Amino acid sequence: MTIKRSKHAPYDERKRQRVLVTGSAGFIGGHLCKALAVDNDVVLYDIKTNMFDDIRRTKDIEAVIDTCDFVIHLAANADVRRSIAFPDEYWENNVEPTTVIQNRCHANNTPLLYASSSCVHQWHKSPYGISKKVNEQTARDFQVGLRFTTVYGDGARDSMFMTKLKNNKLEYATNHIRDFVHVNDVVKAIMLLKDSLNQTMDLRMPALIPDTVDLKMPERPSTIPTEYDIGTGKGLIVSDLAKMINPNIEIREGHECEADNNTADISLMQKMGWYPKEPDAAEFINELRKK
Repeated sequence: MTIKRSKHAPYDERKRQRVLVTGSAGFIGGHLCKALAVDNDVVLYDIKTNMFDDIRRTKDIEAVIDTCDFVIHLAANADVRRSIAFPDEYWENNVEPTTVIQNRCHANNTPLLYASSSCVHQWHKSPYGISKKVNEQTARDFQVGLRFTTVYGDGARDSMFMTKLKNNKLEYATNHIRDFVHVNDVVKAIMLLKDSLNQTMDLRMPALIPDTVDLKMPERPSTIPTEYDIGTGKGLIVSDLAKMINPNIEIREGHECEADNNTADISLMQKMGWYPKEPDAAEFINELRKK
């Protein structure tokens, strides 16, 4: 009987993995790649730094996945309000390429972490939320969604709430409740899930497989859920924060496409030993003012 080796090599934390990160030049991706590079060989993939590193070029991204041991897919269109005006873009950029990446990772037995969003809890409100919900529905075995809440920290986009708040450039505020999680804590969560997914996959995927066997991927392992909320578990009222910077700021109704409350349920992450920082509103503002 001829024996072939699985494309997923047994995980050894002492050896460097070749890790593909899409969206590597983005806010979260930039921080993550620095942390990964300590113990891994990181493959950077972002259209911002190389026009050919476009996840919509499906043959190219498949070829890169074939050379990697692990994939972290962060590239996406992320503006909820913009998705109302340009829904087709969010299908073309968020859904179609992600499905290709999921299918290729599945075919190669390559573990995958991909960016989802807290918006999936009210996915029907926007094309962006729909795109992330579809990503979760098309995910395969050993593919875990990261439901980010509102991430802040150094390097955040100018259009993000915390950047505007820090620079006192908010035009108005809403009474929405937001779970603000620091990008450094997000990186720690991703690193923790990467190790957990590697180890879980080793337990369920044999290294040697007979050619004569019709290989079917095992059921999703019960030891690791398929999606994780990545936040602090504590929500802050947006207007309260804004008034601490500008007491006279205008308070408006939030856009109908936005969730009223995106506070995360981090109980699953806490079971893995992940405890992000939870600043209260006053401490939060003091930290922003120092920068």
